[in-house]
Amino acid sequence: MSKASEERFGQRLLQRTYQPGRMRAVTLVPGPPRAAHLVPDAPRAVLRWDGERWKLVAVVADLATAQERMRPKRPGPEPW
Repeated sequence: MSKASEERFGQRLLQRTYQPGRMRAVTLVPGPPRAAHLVPDAPRAVLRWDGERWKLVAVVADLATAQERMRPKRPGPEPW
C-alpha cells in the first residue's frame, strides 16, 4: 500500500467511526480511562466530534448529568 492510500484509508476510517456531532463523556479523575459505571459520581468532560477533533462542550458534575447533556429527553407519546 502506498503512503497516500494509507492516509486516505486512515481518514476514511475516522470518518466512518466518528460521525460529526457524536458525543462522549470522559471521566476527570487521575489514572487511566475506566468504564463509566465504576466512578459514577466523578466529574465529566462532555466532548463533541466536529469531524476533525473532539471539542469540549461542557464540564458536568457526574455521569447522570453527562448523559442528560448528551441525550436530551425527546418529547414522545403521552403515557396511557
